Amino acid sequence: METPWTKARKARHVVQEERLDELHEGKKGVNSGRHWRWKRDGKMGSFLVECRDTQARSFSISYDEFQTITREAHKTPPGLLPAMQIDIMDLSLFVLRLIDHEDREMRLAILDGESD
Repeated sequence: METPWTKARKARHVVQEERLDELHEGKKGVNSGRHWRWKRDGKMGSFLVECRDTQARSFSISYDEFQTITREAHKTPPGLLPAMQIDIMDLSLFVLRLIDHEDREMRLAILDGESD
């Protein structure tokens, strides 16, 4: 168990990555951000996740960066999907491609017996 003063000393991005590790099927990346061969900040289920944190009121995602995450995700065995976990102040978001969201929704509908 962590004491509040220990947690307060941790950088926000460290707390964010630890939270990713605690989520269902979440796993913090080994040496996240320290070496080029350790891709992104972690995994969650079938997603390779890049974590970002800002205290500003907005955050911008670049096309090129998301494409890079996509290439790295596809190269990560067994072939993962790209995603970003973004904290904007006290708001936590999970960003993924629309096609990946649709595929997951279709699979859920089939499992629930709601498909047409």
